[in-house]
Amino acid sequence: MKELVVVSAFLVAMTAGCGTPGVNTVESDSTVVLATVGDVEITMQTLRQELDLIPPYQRASFETPEGQRVLLDHLVERELLLQAAEEAGLESDSFVQAQVELAMQQVELTRQRALIQVFYENNVVNTVVVPDSEIIAYYGQHTGDIYFRSAQVHAYMILAASPATIEAALAEIEAGQPFDSVAVRTSEHAPTASLGGDLGWITADSPMPYLGAQEEMTAALFAASAGDIVGPFDTDLGTVILRVAEKVEEGARPLEEVRESIINTLKPSMVNTYYRDQLLPGLRERYAVSINEEAFLPGPDVPADSLMMLAQSMMESNPETAITYFKLFLERFPEDSTAYQAAFLVGFTYSEYLRDYESARTAFSDMIERFPASELTDDAQWMLENMETPIDSLIPVEGQPAQGN
Repeated sequence: MKELVVVSAFLVAMTAGCGTPGVNTVESDSTVVLATVGDVEITMQTLRQELDLIPPYQRASFETPEGQRVLLDHLVERELLLQAAEEAGLESDSFVQAQVELAMQQVELTRQRALIQVFYENNVVNTVVVPDSEIIAYYGQHTGDIYFRSAQVHAYMILAASPATIEAALAEIEAGQPFDSVAVRTSEHAPTASLGGDLGWITADSPMPYLGAQEEMTAALFAASAGDIVGPFDTDLGTVILRVAEKVEEGARPLEEVRESIINTLKPSMVNTYYRDQLLPGLRERYAVSINEEAFLPGPDVPADSLMMLAQSMMESNPETAITYFKLFLERFPEDSTAYQAAFLVGFTYSEYLRDYESARTAFSDMIERFPASELTDDAQWMLENMETPIDSLIPVEGQPAQGN
């Protein structure tokens, strides 16, 4: 017999019934057949899988025997509808086929995303290792700010309204009782008593927790050693004694304590650099990537003046594309009255924005040969002779001739 295929659960808008006999899914064998619909078996395993699909906040109602029996009825109903639909030949219905196709597309997208994620983790994230030298260098740069910490004391407190209670507590501690145990029994400060008097970490320039500014108390804490008892002190809340549990001196946190933090700071940019500069170029070469750049050029319906303006607007932000557009202008509009400007600007963009002087020389020479009588021909010749000369040396100084022609 066939076993029921589990799909997403119906959201059942009712609570468990009133005393209907049910089964215990925790103790029952998963192969136990709970119902049959034709030749399809609904087993305990089927029921458990369906139960897992119900949101946690609704699931409790169906984990009782009565709730399981309600859920079984819904599985039976669903199987009845499914078999009737199949018998009616609805497999070929356009809506059914569209839904199946959509589901298959989602399965494929999920497969692709999972593959990409695992590949990226294995071959990018896990490949990049932050060198110790960079960790140490970054640590050294930030020991005075990010990784600097003030002196701190971890203190415990016993507070009572009566000094006699504090004296009795001190006697117990001196007799060998742990400070935190005595605090639980005798401290009258509710927020900390149940914690054994734990006040947490205290810095020298911060108010005392619960007690406010206590200069004498703070000075005594920082003068004491780990394990010392300081006090008693009188406060607005009562008499207080404190124990210094731990101390941290002012200075940089140890490298090993912050190593993981430094790695987490440095690694993302290293991962991005490796991905962009090494992995992707290698993959492009391995899988022979070819881009049809012409598909992204301005269309043939773009007029000459618009193409010229578009090219000029990109000279600074995207000089490579600007050159492509100027050359496209010369191809499409060789007889335009501004064609000589486009030819000149090819050389100018190479020279001033890309510092590619060899390509600039070729472009200016071509411009002079093609447009020998244009109003920019002399400028092109000047660029050929001076484009690599520092601008300061081209400005005449009083009493001295300027360089260049």
